Amino acid sequence: MKTKINITCTIFVLIIVAGLLFNSNTTFGKVPKTKKHNSKVTAKKQKLINESLKKLKTYLMGFDGISFDLISAKNTTFASTQTTSNIFSNEFLKEKLLSNILVWLGTPYRMGGTSKSGVDCSNFVAQIIRQTLSINFPANAERQSKLFVPIKNIDELSFGDLIFFSGRNKKSKRIGHVGIYLGNGIFAHSSTGKGVIITHISESYYSERFRFGGKLSYENLNIVSN
Repeated sequence: MKTKINITCTIFVLIIVAGLLFNSNTTFGKVPKTKKHNSKVTAKKQKLINESLKKLKTYLMGFDGISFDLISAKNTTFASTQTTSNIFSNEFLKEKLLSNILVWLGTPYRMGGTSKSGVDCSNFVAQIIRQTLSINFPANAERQSKLFVPIKNIDELSFGDLIFFSGRNKKSKRIGHVGIYLGNGIFAHSSTGKGVIITHISESYYSERFRFGGKLSYENLNIVSN
């Protein structure tokens, strides 16, 4: 009887020890799964950021990294530049837009997200416009597209204009994706699979779904800011 009790106690102790080992964060010198996962996520994010910066250096004339007069750019707003015909002919405002985009690079995609922990395409565009021009802007790709006279030719788009695409169904006329055009075929957007990145329009997925662009003007921005 005593032997039976001892065996039962031994089994009970072994079960407890096994449970502790199973739940331990560092077992037998192995890196915790959470740390492995986090390091992979960080490496992937950095790779996407580097790829985006490489595209900017390749296609955006004069871009050599973050070398902007951000103090002057910070104080330049939509209201203070309405004397010019083109919003982004103001260099400080142009640099402000680009610097705001750079801060968001690598942010993961999240449907309905509005922060750097996760953001979708239309909210990304709305956030950048709000931060750059200090005005409210709708956070819905379909609504955003209706503010513009459609420009079907990409060559007619300018830095800072919006660029609209159909969604997964490339034949659909409904707008399902939006980005910010930066010139020479590249645009910033929040991709479902990669988050906030810089992409070239020549990529087949986007070239097949391109619908039109929209030129930001004081007229259409006044509509949403009032």
